Order: sequence, then C-alpha cells, then structure tokens
Amino acid sequence: MAESTAPLGDPPLGDWRFTGTLRTYQAQVLAQLAPGSQSELHIVAPPGSGKTLLGLLLAAREGGRTLVLAPNTTIREQWARTASALAPDTAAVSTDPLRIGDLTALTYQALSVTGDGSPFEALARARWADELVDSGRTQAAAETWLAELAVDNPAQYRTGLRGRVKRIRRRFTRERPQAIARVLHPNAVSLLERIVDAGVDTIVLDECHHLLDHWALVVAYLVGAIRERGGRGLVIGLTATLPDVADGTEFDNYTQLLGEVDFEVPTPAVVKEGHLAPYRDHVWFTEPVPAEAAFIRRHGEHLDALLAQVLSTPDGMRYLEERLQPADPDPPEPPVPERAPAAGPLDATVIVPPSPAALERALADDLPLTRSCGVVLRTLAPQHPLCAILPPVLFERCTTDDLLAVLARFALTRLLPDPRAKQQWRYVKKALADFGLLLTDRGLRRGRDPVETTLAFSEAKDRAAVDILRLELSGADGARVKAVIVTDFVEHGNSRGLVGETAAGALRAYDFVVNDPLTAALNPVLLTADRIRVPAARADELAAALTAHVGSAVQVRPGGVGPWRDLDAPGAGAGRIVAAVSALMSAGSVRLLVGTRGLLGEGWDCPAVNTLIDLTTVTTSTGAPQLRGRTLRLDPAWPEKVAHNWSVTCLIPADVALDDATEHRRLARRHGHLLGLSADDDGRIVRGLGNALSHGAREALNRVLGKDPETSVSALGELVRTEVIPRTETRTAWRIGEAYVAEEREALTVRRASVSALVPATRAVRSALPWAVLLGMTGSAGVTALVASAVPITPAAGVGIAVAIGAALSLSGAVGPLVRERRRRRDPAASIRGAAVALTRTLAETGRIRPTDEAAIVVRDEGDRMRIELSGPDQRIVADAVQELFAPPSAPRFLLRTDRDDVGGGTSLVGMVAAMRREDLRGAAFLAVPRVLARRRADAEAFARHWRENVGAAELIELQGEQGLALLALARRTPRVLDAAEPRTTLWG
Repeated sequence: MAESTAPLGDPPLGDWRFTGTLRTYQAQVLAQLAPGSQSELHIVAPPGSGKTLLGLLLAAREGGRTLVLAPNTTIREQWARTASALAPDTAAVSTDPLRIGDLTALTYQALSVTGDGSPFEALARARWADELVDSGRTQAAAETWLAELAVDNPAQYRTGLRGRVKRIRRRFTRERPQAIARVLHPNAVSLLERIVDAGVDTIVLDECHHLLDHWALVVAYLVGAIRERGGRGLVIGLTATLPDVADGTEFDNYTQLLGEVDFEVPTPAVVKEGHLAPYRDHVWFTEPVPAEAAFIRRHGEHLDALLAQVLSTPDGMRYLEERLQPADPDPPEPPVPERAPAAGPLDATVIVPPSPAALERALADDLPLTRSCGVVLRTLAPQHPLCAILPPVLFERCTTDDLLAVLARFALTRLLPDPRAKQQWRYVKKALADFGLLLTDRGLRRGRDPVETTLAFSEAKDRAAVDILRLELSGADGARVKAVIVTDFVEHGNSRGLVGETAAGALRAYDFVVNDPLTAALNPVLLTADRIRVPAARADELAAALTAHVGSAVQVRPGGVGPWRDLDAPGAGAGRIVAAVSALMSAGSVRLLVGTRGLLGEGWDCPAVNTLIDLTTVTTSTGAPQLRGRTLRLDPAWPEKVAHNWSVTCLIPADVALDDATEHRRLARRHGHLLGLSADDDGRIVRGLGNALSHGAREALNRVLGKDPETSVSALGELVRTEVIPRTETRTAWRIGEAYVAEEREALTVRRASVSALVPATRAVRSALPWAVLLGMTGSAGVTALVASAVPITPAAGVGIAVAIGAALSLSGAVGPLVRERRRRRDPAASIRGAAVALTRTLAETGRIRPTDEAAIVVRDEGDRMRIELSGPDQRIVADAVQELFAPPSAPRFLLRTDRDDVGGGTSLVGMVAAMRREDLRGAAFLAVPRVLARRRADAEAFARHWRENVGAAELIELQGEQGLALLALARRTPRVLDAAEPRTTLWG
C-alpha cells in the first residue's frame, strides 16, 4: 500500500489531491508510467479495480485540462463524482458539453459522428475526389464523375473505394484534422473545436474497447486538432477488456490510437488485495434432448448416404487413390498392376502396389487433405491395400470435418469441371449446405451450420441451468445464492437447426426456472428491453416493490395465465427498471434474474449477484471477461462472498458417429481469456480450461470428443459435479491478503514416459561400447609395451596383461556414458529443462529474443507429467518454439534425431534411410526443429549444438527428396511428448 498526499500536478489540475491509500497495483502503475514520457497510456484493469481513480490520478499528475469520455451516463456520473472529491472546487468538474471545465466528463455519444454509411468510406470518397482534382478536374466534375461511376460500373466503384478505405484505415491517425472534419457532423465539429479552444490537453477514454471504427475517427480528429494548436494531446486509455483481434480493421484502429498495453492489472491481483470477490469457474456438460439428438442422427445418416453415393463409386475411389498416391515426377519401371481385393463398386478399381514414398509426397504437398483422404478411405474400404501403409499416429479417427473436406474437394476438382456430372454437383452442393458449407466455383465457405446451432442453443442448456441452481442451492451457502442467467437473445430469430416448438433465448430459459418448484422459490424475474416477467404468485407484491423504486406505477398486465405474469412500467425506462430489480436482488426479495447480455452485460452492476450461468455463445476477449465481471463486486451484505461462474456446454454423445467440435472450441476460446484458480485444487492461478476442468476431466472430455465407446457425456458431467468444492474452500485457496508476484508465466506439460523414450538406454549403451572397446584396446597395447620395456615378461604374460588392461579401460570407457544415461533416466526433468535452455540460447544467439536469465526456466515434476514454466519478456516466443519442438511434426525442414550417442560417426542420410528396414531404427526418436530456427541452416545447426551441450546426443537431418520423406514418415511415429489434456497454459503469480 502507498500513501499519497502530495500535489498531483500543475495548473489547472495542479492543486488536486488524493489523501487516501492507493492499492498496490495503482501505486505500481503510477510508479512505472513516468509523467510526460509518452503520448499514449494504455491500461487494462478489471471492473472494480479502481480504474476511475487511477485515470484521474494520471491526468492530474500530467496537469493539463482534461476531457473524459465514457460509454454511458452512469459511468460518466461516476467520473464526475470521483473527480469532485479530488478537486478543491467542484465547479472545476463539468458534465455539460456547453461548459468545458478543468475536467469535463461526456459520453462517447455526445460527440455525434457521421450520418449514414461508414465514415471511412466517406473519407475515402473525399480522398478520391481530391485525387481527381489534383489531376486537373474541377471539384464539381470530380463529384459528377464519381456519381456516374457508382451507377454505371458499381463493381469498379466499390473496388476503387475499398482500396482507398484500406489505405486510410492503416494510417488514419496521421490524417490532418481538416480531412477528418469533412466526414463528421457539423455539430460534432463545433463541439470538438470548443473543447480544443478551451485548452483541453489530456483525453481519458474509459472502457476504451468501445473505440472502434467511427469513434476512433472522432478521437483522432480531436488529438490532431490539439496537437496542431501546440498541445500535447495525451491519450489515456482505460479498459477492463481489450477488443478482440478478430475485429480486424477496427482492432487496428484501436491499436493505432492507444498502442500496446503499458500496464495490465490482472483480476487475481484485485481479488488478492480484497477489492473483488474470490471466484471459481465451472463447466456443466449436457447432451442434446431426444428431439435434437434425432435431428443430429438424421444428419449423420444423410452424410453416410452422401458418401455412399459420391465417394464409394469407382470415380470417388480413384480420386482417393490418386490423392494418396500422386504420380512420381521421375518414375521407375512401371509395376505390374493388380486388382484391389474389394467387392461392390470397387470391383473395377485397379491399383499398383502402395508406395510409402508416394504417400509422403502427398503429405508434403497437402498434409491436411491427404490425412483426411486417408481416414475417409479407411472408413469406406478398410481392406484396401493403401490402408496398410497409413501410419496410425497420423491417420487417426475419421471425423465429420474430414468427410466434409474430402467431399467438397472432390466436388470442386472432379464434378464441377465435368459437364456430365452437373446433376451430381448440384446434389453434393445441396447436401453440403445442410452442414453449413456453401460450395461455389470459388471454393468452400462456412455458413450457418444447423448442427452447431442445435448444440449452441439446445434446450438441454436451459434444463442444465435449473440443475445448476439445484446443485448450488444444495450447498452449504445455498441460502445466500443470488444468480443471473444470461442468454444471447430474447428469442433466437434463426429457425435453421433449432428443434422444438419454443425458440431459444431468455424467454425459454425463464419458462424452465419458473416452472420448477425449487427455482421458482427464488422469485425469478425475466428482464429484457421491453419485458418484465415475474412469478404469478408474487406478481402484485413485486409490482408494488418496483413502483416504490422507480417512482412511477408498475402494474400487472391483465389476462395472464400460467405460472408467470408480465408487468407494465410505462415511462419508467429500461435503466430505471434494471436498477430497481438490482435493488430487489440486494434486498433478497428476488434471488434469480434472467436476461440477455445486451442488458445484463457490460455496465450492469449488482454486488449481490454471486452466481452466473452463462448460456451465451460469447468467446471474445471483451465479452467473456465482461460477463464474468458481473459476479465479482464485493457484497456488503456478505463480506465472505465467493462467486461461481458456470459455462454450459452441449456435446454430441460418443455413440453418435457425427461429431461437431464447435462447442468444445467455444469453451476453450472463452476460458483462454480468463484467469482463475486451477481446477486441480493445487493453488495455481491459470489461464485456459485448466481453471474450470481438472486434468482428469479434460482427459475425459478428450475421450468423449474422440468417440471412446467406454465413456459418455453423462459420466463426464458426473465427474465434473463431484469436483465442485465448497465456496469457503475456494476463498481459502485464494490466500487473500498474502503477498504475490504479479507476473505471468507460460507453461507446457509433457508426459514422462514419452520424454524417456526420446533417448532409449539400449542405444546409449550400444553406441558407447564400440568407442570404449577401441579406447581399451589402444590403451592396453600402449601400457603393455611400456611394461615389457621395463620388465622382461613372456609373450603369454604380455597377452594376459594386455587383455586385463584392455578390459579395465573398456569398462571405464563405457561407465561414463552408462552413468550419464542412468542420471538422465532418473532425472528426465533435467533433459526437458535442457531442451528449453537449448532453444532459449539459440533464439538469443540468432537475435530472435533478448538475452534471457535461464533461472526463469523451471521444470516441475508432477509424477507421470512434467511442467515446463517459462517467464521473462520473450516467454511466449520461447514457449511457441518448445511447443513446436515437442508437437508431432507436420512438414519441417530439419529433424533432430535424439536417440543416438554416435552422432558424427559418419552415417550418411542414404545409409540411415536404408537402415529403416532394419531393427535398429525401430526405436528412433525424432523432433522437428521449430520453424523460427529452420529458415537458415546455420540457425538449425546452432540449435543442434546447444542440444548436445544441454541435453545429449543429437543429429541434425535436413529433409530432402524421397529420403527426407521416408524419415519424416518415421518421425511421425515418435511418441507424442506434449500432454494431450493440457499441452499449454498460462500461470499467474
């Protein structure tokens, strides 16, 4: 903690003071970001972490007159209140755009932007007109020409506009204010000029992830105008969540204005200091209800029929064979063809003996498609000769994605060019559309997948919400549970892929909770932009309570039947109703709220809420943390509050052949943005699925996704439910108030058995022994000669002495390698750490990263697994390289053979390939040299050298031609080193 009583800056904010106690991370920000050091300050901190005070302290320290922009009036008023507490005169603070004070707080919406259309398109059109004027036309002629082009050749007009928009987006912050002003509303320009004239020098952007597209233009204009007048134009960006990189150009606009993040306050730091409630994330697994499952099964049957009609034909089989066995560009003598031993439509298929070299050429050309063709062939014709050469480690289970990818490529390359296949092309095109794939002559595009929609908005998720509440209410803190169920929509408007009579959304979710006797006792309220729905038995009471809070009449709508009633609140406004319902939750008369994320997401704060049931599909770096932030506010009525945040995931049962990984990917993306306590209950704070699922649960999830017949979604769900621990234990695990180190570390998990297999002991002994014998024989001859020259001995005695000395020296020569190998076997963690050290040294030596303190590389032994932890400024680059090193090789340029101690013995590449048929290569271990080090041979050789120094034997092999392809096939059989359940995560603290 740090005390601050000193003046915070020069006039006009020079006499503003803060006399309270700073939080640790607030003091760290002020200490790390020196005043006047840069033109942008970019800070990320979670809701409830004191961003408002921090922003005011930074602005006041800089001293300039300040403009604060907030996303809504509620947050704007919060800024004004906090600023008034710092200012010696409250008149220095204004929320009126007509009166610019020393600190003025406005909403983004107060700065109106453009009329219709994209401001960037308007700016691009203005730029185009300027270019025409520069070439000799008048302004009127230029505008006329553009208008005519837009009508006569709209495609060319759009092309010209898009190119200019792209260039402007890349550098719009460097546009002169006069150019930007041309596309802003005159009222906006007038207000912005008034702000500049008032001498504003600092701009604070609260929740600056809103600064996308048109708002970015407004701020760019304002900053440019301030700097043209000689001001500094400091921009301070504050946000709880960064915008998602997937936002594309809008994300680029954001980063152009605010740059990289200067300081990030992680949520766990705020929890540990006691300013946010401790929390734990959970996942509830469910499977589709019977009607949905039947719909999915029909889709699977449809796909089977499609395969039978398209790919099981002779033409389809020939396509698969040619894909897996491409022609050799330099073929030898043509082999004698033989007929494939298959029945039915395959009787006419004639193939040559399968060639592993041809398969490797296909893999090198297009690994994903070749792999998909291989698993599809094995599904359609498991006895086909080609199936015998498909390595199981690479050609695993055939997924739905494999089937669809092969069907689409076959249609594009075989059916579309053939006029005789017109009908079949249309058939495949229509069939793929049922899987959300739009097949055109330009390729395949992803559309609305009805299976994905069925899972994302399954009725089973609404049922799961009831089950989650039942579980929560049965716990020790059940009487304190106050929950919110958040959905994407009031009612889902897309019927494609939705099964049942009721559309998904908040209305359907509310029906389930209000019809269940246990959850109905929580007095659930449905709240949307235009609906207030309450239990029928409490409708009059809740209407009266809401009337008292909003100050205007709230009445029960007449004519209702069933378990719920709608309320009418004319003129109250959504904001006042939300605040009133939040007050009822704090008072305990309402303990369950159902609504959409548009209303109950960012900006909604109800400290009493301690349980979130997330039924949304949101996975972005902005949306996911914002939703979780709703439960983390401290509750004055429950000082020991602990929050539970639930994700609900619907999985296709393992006994259904059709699969869809979108729900799993959505779950992984969501938790990839979240830091939380490890579900393994080991006290770690992790980012990723590990904060919601234990290692055992993640392994079980992988088995369900892999269609393991020995597992089921229900068994997975039961396992997860048994791992839910009491909230009091979660609070203890957070160790609130204890010292912490606010840093992140990248972590990779490897399997002990696979690590040991990288350097087989028998090979170390075998390779060391010949050199030891040679040393022993040479040494014994020398020693015997010396003895014979000094002492007369018989020839027999000389031979005996030579044999004894040779044996002793041979044994001592072999002992060294044996001891080293035994040590490596007993301490595989040392080998793994040595691998990370070798990569780190090579990356630093080749200039990819800065010199790194190797003490930051730690390997922790966890029984059958080991965890590599990496910290430092370039930890992600090193972690990427380690992950690629230990991942199955795809198409590397160099391999590192790690199972031999006779490296450098002169074995040629050709000799190694020839030896592949012999037993001594069956245990060979290969690792792919990471791409970042494989671009230059010198870098790859440096890595091999550092490997030998820090790990052990290694031979660098460059993959070239048929021999290289053969070695790559062998490399793909190397046991997988990375742990499949959790290959990589991020640790905090």
